[in-house]
Amino acid sequence: MAASVAVRVTGLALAVLVLGHFTLTHIVTDVAEADAGYIARRWQSALWLAWDWTMLATALFHGAAGVWIAVEDYSPDEPARRRRQLVLVAVTLALLVLGTVTLAAGSGA
Repeated sequence: MAASVAVRVTGLALAVLVLGHFTLTHIVTDVAEADAGYIARRWQSALWLAWDWTMLATALFHGAAGVWIAVEDYSPDEPARRRRQLVLVAVTLALLVLGTVTLAAGSGA
């Protein structure tokens, strides 16, 4: 039940985050200016780093909650379900750490 609510809440949050990102990157900013230098300058801002990290974390949590629901629905026995959920949590956390390191490295931190 909690995973179903999480999917809906993170879906709404992603809609706001992604549409805001798209608007500011592709509509407000001239697309011709959006190159690697633009991204490097943007990642010097704590606001953009926080925005991108929040979008990353929300997308990962949204996907993990969806897979959690599938595991709950289709895993026949409790031990197998718990193992799959443990793997899901480990992979999600590993991807979050990798994404965080990428953002930190890209910002020069």
